[in-house]
Amino acid sequence: MSVTYGFFNSVNGDRTYNADQISNYFLKLISNGVFATPSNSMQVQAATGMNINVSAGWGFINCKWINNDAAYSLQLDAADSILNRIDRIVLHLDSSTAVRNISIQVKTGTAATTPTAPELTRSGDVYELSLAQIYVAAGAESIVQANITDERPNTAVCGYVTGLIDQIDTTNLFAQFTDAFYSWFDAVKQDLTSATLVTQYLNTYTTTTSNVSTIPIGITQYNFALDILNVYINGLKLIPTVDYTVNTSDSTITLTNALDVIGTPVEFEVLKSLDSTGVESLVNVVLSNQAALGGLKFVKCTQSEYDGMTTHDENTVYIIAGGA
Repeated sequence: MSVTYGFFNSVNGDRTYNADQISNYFLKLISNGVFATPSNSMQVQAATGMNINVSAGWGFINCKWINNDAAYSLQLDAADSILNRIDRIVLHLDSSTAVRNISIQVKTGTAATTPTAPELTRSGDVYELSLAQIYVAAGAESIVQANITDERPNTAVCGYVTGLIDQIDTTNLFAQFTDAFYSWFDAVKQDLTSATLVTQYLNTYTTTTSNVSTIPIGITQYNFALDILNVYINGLKLIPTVDYTVNTSDSTITLTNALDVIGTPVEFEVLKSLDSTGVESLVNVVLSNQAALGGLKFVKCTQSEYDGMTTHDENTVYIIAGGA
C-alpha cells in the first residue's frame, strides 16, 4: 500500500515522473471514448467498393490518447459468396512494451447464417473501443452507409468522452440514418395521411459587447408552447431553466451567467411541427411500425414531459404530441 502524488518541480533530480504517472493524472477527469466535437469525430463512413474511411478526431483509452488528423482509409476483406458477416472498426490500444500505441483496425467477423459482431478484446495489454459495426452481405462488392451501425454513442463498447467535456454535438450522430430512414419511410408513408412532420430552424447570434445576458432567439417561427428550443454556446448545449430562461414576451433568452467575451457565438435550434394537427397520427404510425431505427429509439411525450426530463438520450428521437 502506498501514496503517490504530483507534480512538483525537481530539485537535483529528486522528483521524476514517467509517462504513466502523467497520463494517470486524467484518470478521474476524462472517461474512455471519442471526443464528441465535431459531431463526425472518428465517424466510420462508406467510401468506394469495400473501403471505408474513419474521419478525423480524437480518442481516449485508459489515459492514453489518439489523434487522427485526416480521413483514415481501411479496406474490408472480400464478402463471402454465400454467408453474411459483421465486421467491426475499432480503436486498438496495445500497451505492451513491444508495441505501445493505439491503432485503428478492422476486426473481421465470421461469415454465418446468423452473423454476430466479433467480440472486443479487453484483457492484458490490449483494450479496444468499437467505432462501428459493418454488415457485409454475401456477395457484396461495396459498402453503403446504411450497412454501417455507428457505435460511438454506445458506452458499453465506446461512448463519448465525458468529464471535463460533457456536451455533445449530435448533428451527424448516425451517418447511416438517412439511408435507413427512407427505406423504412417507404414502407409506412401510406399511413401518414393526416400526420404532421417536424422541421428544423437555425439561427446564430454573435455578441458585439461584453456582459451580455439577454439575447434574441431570432427565429420568427418559434412557438414557445409547441416547439422545442435548443441553445448552444461555443458548441456546448445549455440546460433550460438552469443555464437560461426563455422570455416569451419578446422571444429572447436570459442567461444565468452573462457572456463577457465579445464575438461569442450563441446558436439557436428550433424543432417545429409543419402544421398544428395530426401529431398523434405520426406518433402512432412510428411507434406501431418500428420502435427503433438504425440504433435510434422513438419516444412519445408532451412538451412539459420533455422539458421535465433531467437528461435527453442522444440515441432517442423525442416526438412531442398532445398538449403542453
